[in-house]
Amino acid sequence: MKENMSLKKMYREKLSRSLLLFAIIPTILVTALFFQLFFSIGNYVSNQDLIKRNKELSNFLTKEITSYKEDMRILQANPYLLTVFQSDDLHTQVYAELYQIVTNHRLKSKFYIVNVDGDILLTNSYKNNAVQIYHKKYLSSLNLKQKEDITIYKEKDNEQLDYAFLKLTTPIYQGNEVKGFIIFDLQSTYLKRFFEESNYTDIVITDPFGYQLFTSKKSLILNNGKMRAFTKKEYSVVSTDIVNEELRVHTIRYMGLFNKLYIIGFLGLLVISALLIMITRLFANHAAKRKTKSIDTILSTISDVNEGTYKGYKELEENDELEYINYYLNEMIQYRDSLLLENKEILIRKTEAEIKELQMQFNPHFLFNTLENIKFMIRLNPSSAEKLLLMLSSILRYSINNTEQDSPLKHDLLYIKDYLEIQKYRFEERLDYSIDLPLELEDCLIPKLITQPLVENAIKYGIDEVSELTINIKVSRTKKSLLFIIADTGIGFSEERLQEIRSLLKTSNNHSNHIGIYNVHRRIQLKYGNSYGVRIFSLQENGSLLLIKLPIREEAEF
Repeated sequence: MKENMSLKKMYREKLSRSLLLFAIIPTILVTALFFQLFFSIGNYVSNQDLIKRNKELSNFLTKEITSYKEDMRILQANPYLLTVFQSDDLHTQVYAELYQIVTNHRLKSKFYIVNVDGDILLTNSYKNNAVQIYHKKYLSSLNLKQKEDITIYKEKDNEQLDYAFLKLTTPIYQGNEVKGFIIFDLQSTYLKRFFEESNYTDIVITDPFGYQLFTSKKSLILNNGKMRAFTKKEYSVVSTDIVNEELRVHTIRYMGLFNKLYIIGFLGLLVISALLIMITRLFANHAAKRKTKSIDTILSTISDVNEGTYKGYKELEENDELEYINYYLNEMIQYRDSLLLENKEILIRKTEAEIKELQMQFNPHFLFNTLENIKFMIRLNPSSAEKLLLMLSSILRYSINNTEQDSPLKHDLLYIKDYLEIQKYRFEERLDYSIDLPLELEDCLIPKLITQPLVENAIKYGIDEVSELTINIKVSRTKKSLLFIIADTGIGFSEERLQEIRSLLKTSNNHSNHIGIYNVHRRIQLKYGNSYGVRIFSLQENGSLLLIKLPIREEAEF
């Protein structure tokens, strides 16, 4: 009971911790990152929009003022302009030219031609005493000795003059004498679209010293007429000098509301995070109670396996998502049992193979016949006896050496060659052989003595049935496999016996006398899997062909 209570508590704590570490905290972090990224992108987009609007306004003013100045220079050089000072009857053509200039611009203006005393001779505005007095005061500040420069003046009384924010003035000369002035009062009406079309964006146009020429909001200007200073935390400001730095264009956006929203959002995120953590703890407690029964069943299954009393699959009462774990746990247990049986079989087969190898290594019949041949050859042909003795020594040394289970292909086929040479001394012209091993395959690793039983069988069951037996051994490869072909010219197998051997190779138990072929095939499949092994082909009276398929493995480098 205490163990169950401890398990419930442990599960509740681990579930809560897991949800926090792998669900809630990452979610909060991702949300916080998205929140920060959202406001950073918003701030960046806002700044880029402010820069764009500043650029649009700056380009517009530069183009319009530059165009006005070009038109004024053309007018200034037109001698026909002096007719305005001679007769009222000649005003029509000059008026048409001035009116056309204003019409061609999006930034509209009021034009005036005045004499040096400030009297208005020609205008598209209303003539009244206030305007006359204003121009006389204005002209009193002009330098009558100025040459052909066009002068930009700040319009101080813009509210009384139809919102004119800038004056462009150039003198009219007759010879070296100033006869009067051309004046264009640029109107502020068209500038309104630059802040009316954009939310939260204001514009201010100042001279190089910061004195206001135009503003979309009076609170941005101090009592002395200068634009106020702005803190970076509350305002975003973009400024550009235009018209040879005679004017400065400012676009301004109030960021205080944006920053307040950021703070509110951050506090809201903290509150939501705290709520999520509390809800997670409650959910963990509830889930622990619901899942404990399922966990008890799973633990009971594990306990049965440890004690060796496993009785099979137990379905969970809750039938929840832990059922997947329970199902695959039982499959794993069954798979483990299957592996244990297979490993047991591998151990048995390995032992049988080792015993078989030892039997082949010290085959009394083969050894007796070879020694008898050596005894007679010592008297008749000592040189051949020495060769035979060396080959037998090599065979015994290679087969007795059990330090390695795998061997390079060239070593194993050298063993086969010595074995066949010894048999050739015994059977003379009745036995012949060939071995075809490509140079690039010599270092491939194969199980030691894997082909020897098949070569031995070919001689054992074939030499007495034919007058001459030829054994051809050929090695080749595919992309991933190593192929052995052992072909002999013996009598072959009948169709019935061939099917019997093929069926035997598909089973896991051998109760026949085909020990050599079966053991080789089973050793290969147990070591490398069912994709590899031995295949047999034969036609009665036409010999047999054994195909051994192994994986390609290069010899390890030392």
